[in-house]
Amino acid sequence: MNLANNYRNIWDLYINNSTSDPTQLSTKTADDATADFVTEKAVFYQNGTWAYNDVAEIGDENLDMIPIYIGVEGEENQGLCTGTENYWCVNSKADKKDVQATLDFMNWCVTNKKAVKALCGGDKAMPSGKAGMGFNIPFKENLKSSNPLVNIAAKYQEEGKKPVTWNFTTMPSEEWKNGVGSALTTYAANQNDDNWNKVVKAFVDGWASEKAATKD
Repeated sequence: MNLANNYRNIWDLYINNSTSDPTQLSTKTADDATADFVTEKAVFYQNGTWAYNDVAEIGDENLDMIPIYIGVEGEENQGLCTGTENYWCVNSKADKKDVQATLDFMNWCVTNKKAVKALCGGDKAMPSGKAGMGFNIPFKENLKSSNPLVNIAAKYQEEGKKPVTWNFTTMPSEEWKNGVGSALTTYAANQNDDNWNKVVKAFVDGWASEKAATKD
């Protein structure tokens, strides 16, 4: 399935309904986007649960999260893009006793009530009065978060919505991402078919080139 046109539609929606002129997008920063949102110049703000503290002043009752729909079959049953770019890893070449001790500790972190409070808890979650880390863990002992955005994401799953897979870690390289970004910026400044074809070329050909390079 060729989804380039679907992506173009959502990109056009973004750039032509933005607080910024499309020709000026390359000069804008994440701080600019945050400021536009918290000062109510912008209605939508694309980010993740980790950005809660940046926008909390709006008030929890004024915040929500919705999937990005692009017009493909079945997307009405999807939830939010959910995942992580960080993983716990154990060195298989380490001493067997060390490997087992590490696995035991990892298990303790997500099953012991005190440990789970340290991982998931919010302000003053710990007996010492200190805050927990505020994480959301994919295990039964997970606690309701003090971050309302985390709980909104969890509600989608509770309602049977299928999370969108987290594929950011499969991108070929930072160079590939920068190439696509540059092409998108060019297209935003001059929205014609030729410039959009450059976006598709940067995405497809750039990916193929990176993949070929890994085989050498």
